[in-house]
Amino acid sequence: MDQFYSVLLSIWDGSKSAFALLGVAGISFGTVVATAFGLFKVLGEKWLNQKFATQLEAFKSEQSRELEKLRHRINAVFDRTKRLHDREFEVLPNVWAKLVEAKAWASGYLSPFQQYPDLDQMPSADLEEFVEGTRFSAAQKREIINSRKKLDAYIKIHNLYRHNDVLKHLQEASLELSKHGVFVLPELRNEMKTLIDIIHKAVIEHQMNHEIDIGPRLKEGSERLKHEGEPLFNKIEESIAKRLWDSTTTEV
Repeated sequence: MDQFYSVLLSIWDGSKSAFALLGVAGISFGTVVATAFGLFKVLGEKWLNQKFATQLEAFKSEQSRELEKLRHRINAVFDRTKRLHDREFEVLPNVWAKLVEAKAWASGYLSPFQQYPDLDQMPSADLEEFVEGTRFSAAQKREIINSRKKLDAYIKIHNLYRHNDVLKHLQEASLELSKHGVFVLPELRNEMKTLIDIIHKAVIEHQMNHEIDIGPRLKEGSERLKHEGEPLFNKIEESIAKRLWDSTTTEV
């Protein structure tokens, strides 16, 4: 605005001589002032309009740049979120499958109800055929055949293999979670880790009971699996199902 007043003063100074001439010509001072005011008004409005138009254009240009930056940030966030969710939905079913397999193997191993063939009453030819069909080593097969208590020898070796099978599946579940757990919600990931740990301790306890075979039997691990592990397993299942199915109904 100071610039505008400077322009007007400059015009006024330059017009003094013209006003003097007009006065000599008999034109009244009031007429001169009115004419000057009209001139200043026209020039002032024109200058203000130009100034406003320039500032408005600059403002619009700045707003356009800010909107473009904001649009870019929103698109970047949306793209990262979509990629993360896509990866999560790939990972969750795989981790869950490994966890279910590990729990199933552990449940079979820990079950108190086990069925075995009566090897002690089995004819020699049938016994040899049965033992040959196992995955036991040659030395272990001979141990069963030559043992006085063939069924006990078989159960001992068989449980060792089953124990290793369960540990293998638990390790696979733990490894799958470790590799891809970054794409799983922290709370859900921690619950999975806790469940794997509960199952693992129950399996180790069960194997110790078989190896030591003296009373009283350890049962803290199995009790924890029953009262804490089972509800936790169901909770994890519900959380995963909710997480996956919510993606089909969520509006973006």
